[in-house]
Amino acid sequence: MKKINLILGNHNHQPVGNFDFVFENTYNKSYKPFLDILDKYKDIKFNFHYTGPLLLWIEQNRPEHFELIKKLVKEKRIELQSGGFYEPILPSIKDSDKDMQIQKLNKYIKDKFNYSVNGAWIAERVWEPTLVKNLAKNGIKYIMLDDSQFLTSGIDTKNMYGYFITDSENYTLNIFPISQELRYLIPFRNVEESIEYLKSIATEEGDRVVVLHDDGEKYGDWPGTYKWVYEDKWLEKFFEALTKEKDIINTTTYSEYMSKYAPISRIYIPTASYEEMLTWVLPSKIQEEFHRKQEELKKYSPNSINTRFMRGGFWRNYFYKYSESNRMNKRMMYASNMLDEVSDSKKDKKEAIDYLMQGQCNCPYWHGTFGGLYLNNLRHSTYSNLIKSTIISEKNIYGKSYFYNKNIDFDLDGRDEVIVSSPKETFYFHSLSGSIIEWDLKNKNPINLIDCFKRIEEAYHIPALNNSNKNTVQEENAEHVSIHEITKNVSEDILKYLVFDKNEKVFAVDHFLSKVPTAEEFQLLKYDEKYDFSNLYYDIIENKIDDNNATISFRKDCSGLILYKRYIINKKGVFSLDIEIENNTDSDIDFVYALENNITLLAGNENDRYYTDGKNRISNNLVESGSYVGKSIGMIDESYIKVKVMIEANEKSMFLYMPNFTISDAVDRLEMNYQNSTLVYLKEVSLKRKEKANFSIKVYTKDI
Repeated sequence: MKKINLILGNHNHQPVGNFDFVFENTYNKSYKPFLDILDKYKDIKFNFHYTGPLLLWIEQNRPEHFELIKKLVKEKRIELQSGGFYEPILPSIKDSDKDMQIQKLNKYIKDKFNYSVNGAWIAERVWEPTLVKNLAKNGIKYIMLDDSQFLTSGIDTKNMYGYFITDSENYTLNIFPISQELRYLIPFRNVEESIEYLKSIATEEGDRVVVLHDDGEKYGDWPGTYKWVYEDKWLEKFFEALTKEKDIINTTTYSEYMSKYAPISRIYIPTASYEEMLTWVLPSKIQEEFHRKQEELKKYSPNSINTRFMRGGFWRNYFYKYSESNRMNKRMMYASNMLDEVSDSKKDKKEAIDYLMQGQCNCPYWHGTFGGLYLNNLRHSTYSNLIKSTIISEKNIYGKSYFYNKNIDFDLDGRDEVIVSSPKETFYFHSLSGSIIEWDLKNKNPINLIDCFKRIEEAYHIPALNNSNKNTVQEENAEHVSIHEITKNVSEDILKYLVFDKNEKVFAVDHFLSKVPTAEEFQLLKYDEKYDFSNLYYDIIENKIDDNNATISFRKDCSGLILYKRYIINKKGVFSLDIEIENNTDSDIDFVYALENNITLLAGNENDRYYTDGKNRISNNLVESGSYVGKSIGMIDESYIKVKVMIEANEKSMFLYMPNFTISDAVDRLEMNYQNSTLVYLKEVSLKRKEKANFSIKVYTKDI
């Protein structure tokens, strides 16, 4: 009789910083019903990887689920996998941090389930060969990666029904290929199709194995799947069919299979991830071209040949594609490096390490079909944890009442940045437009006030701009397709906001405009730049500090127009910005000077967050836009961060205020999300030759 071994596994994950109602909803729609049904089918063995944030939530909120996992582990019906506790992209963090992440989840599983893990899940299947050492030395004997990653090594596709061994620095690791065929069949097609496929690859020897280990959320939480999987009983039908065919289809675990069969061969897999990820990391126009070439190749060759020779990008290029991702990653590295300076004997170092590890959760560092990097609540959580970690390091390194500055190439762009830090706030100054790229407020709920987001063109924007997706009707069987196959609906109301920024969305970006814009014109980039200072790198001409104040000065000459910016930062967190503009051209000039300041207080639609003149409310919330004439303008959050952020001019001035919306992929549609607010300080300027103009603003925060 022909037989086939089948390894089934779910990867269950919720990121650090996700809303509690998302944990609750996904638990009820996916994690709970799946495990409850599996418990009824005694002949089926399964594999589960739960990430640390989800395990902590379940332990606290749904202990009965914990008990069911314990029971199934004890009965040897399920096998658990480890990984990085807070689900980091392992190649993107230091080796010492990799070890801590893996060891933490290993220990947690041992303590809570009395189980010693043998395998690990690799977050987003982002693989680099150097991971072998970190995994193996922490007790990991096997991992699983997409079969498409194996094809790039030149392996014969007929030999994919097993597992392989690889090595690095005298360490070895077993790797199982995850079947793309099954990823798209289960649970999106009828049960019979999956059973027929499994029978078609069975052999008389019965030594083959095929693996499906994929997101557990696809069973109930992805669009349309709850009805299909549970109400229409797809999962029960699938388990019934597997039980009926158990003499042919043997469900097993990774460790059980390895105990019976040796690896097929040695293999060395290049850097990779799953196919969709390798496409998402590409710039939008390159993605479009890549997809066109793939479709052309499909006409002439099998899909496996296409996959073998047509590869997308490299995961680390998210740090190139998104400056926000790069800054967050380098901020995480900075926090980790600071911790290295703290003695292990310090009692709060362990707490700082856990904050750091939470700040390494992968989801806010990239973007694909899910929001990820576009979700400001996830980015906020990352920054908040990194700030908490750094606060502990700073106190241990510099003492409780520290005030320091340092020159450091913080974002690793080949140019030094300047950091000024006190117990109240930390500022990160960048030479690009002489701006502030990070402003950490260290209150009870730490926040990076400049955790804002630049609008860039994504591949899914192109059909929207071409109006090819407008009012698209979903196919009749859309609920039975993978999220990668769903046609995106686009609301016509959001298309007007689909514009792409020319500069970084940071604080104190200089613009020289031809005329005074309205708030909407500035928001939608309907203005002309007479001099493009916003994308120039300035010279740092001063960086000094005394007991109470730090001074950072920048200078830039653009075609004879010379700009000086001088920041004076008080130890208490208040800072002033003095601006001098000198006309060193050959003629008189007129322009509108616009200082763009991007600030986030997160949920812009909430009525507890609004624009203010310092005393009076000037909007209902932060998604409104308009102009205001006065000496000061700012933003207030009355209930979450509980802070007021104010900009005060030295004379009556015009200000614009507006939201920054991004249009991002949300699985089954494109959606508009508030990212941050923009406050623009405006001055009309006429300068004769050799004449100068001077302006000053004061900026401060106040807890409320």
